[in-house]
Amino acid sequence: MAFAALFDRFIQNLRRYLGYDLQYFATIEPQRRLAPHVHIALRGTVARAELRRVLAATYHQVWWPDTSAVKYEGDELPVWDEHTGTYLDPGSGEVLPTWDQALDELGDQPHHVARFGTQFHAEGVLAGSQDAARCMGYLTKYLTKQVGDCHQLETDAQRAHAARLAEALRYQPCSPTCANWLRYGIQPKNPRPGLVPGRCKGKAHNPDHLGYAGRRVLVSRKWSGKTLADHRADRQAWLLAALDMSATDSARYAWELVAPGDPDHMDHARRLLHAVADRARWQAALAEARRRAEGRSDASSVGRAALWPASVTSC
Repeated sequence: MAFAALFDRFIQNLRRYLGYDLQYFATIEPQRRLAPHVHIALRGTVARAELRRVLAATYHQVWWPDTSAVKYEGDELPVWDEHTGTYLDPGSGEVLPTWDQALDELGDQPHHVARFGTQFHAEGVLAGSQDAARCMGYLTKYLTKQVGDCHQLETDAQRAHAARLAEALRYQPCSPTCANWLRYGIQPKNPRPGLVPGRCKGKAHNPDHLGYAGRRVLVSRKWSGKTLADHRADRQAWLLAALDMSATDSARYAWELVAPGDPDHMDHARRLLHAVADRARWQAALAEARRRAEGRSDASSVGRAALWPASVTSC
């Protein structure tokens, strides 16, 4: 659960050590024992010895209350008091310690210290080489995968290990606002009615995420040096070049937001279905335009029919 914060601290330390705003593209993958590890593509040249020094010096301290003793479970759970806006002990009616009070009682030792393991491998890759294409394919394949889909459980021991992990994650607090703090006699930060231990909706408790609550793909903001508008312009320019067409005349169109009272307004589910159908139709039209463009040069009429609906809808 602390892996995302540990990775952020590593990037901070590495940038401070190198003295410049290092750019990266990273993906998270679980090992076969379901512990997370990270694949990182770094822009520029960094010595392996320097990476090892920063990795060894990087750690993240979790200053949370103790969770070794379970105080409430089963049907005996803290109850919500509407008048005070707090959770009470079901037997005595005493107010449970708040999150700030629990932090004030912490000692001089953190609840947990996260560090990187000993496994480390780095290799230099030149742009345009076969290794670069292989590394990019390896990194980008995680864009459409869940963390839990990387390794298929094949044996009874593996399935039992995953089940134990899921059960432990169910009651492990994932954040200061997690409902599982009630299980240990502490009110979560910013408490609200309806909190039940073991039913927190945080992503870390989902068995498909294996306890990792961060983003699956981690990209520095200045990796490409382009904004989203720049990327959209690049995609449009690539499509126009592939179809051998000129840019669409924007003076022919007028744009306005669709209000809920408009006759052509659709609910969210219908919009999603239309978007999926449009994407499938555009992909088929683009593939057909490419095929015809390879055989003859007059593919502009085919491409125009595929491009205009896409431009109108996406804008």
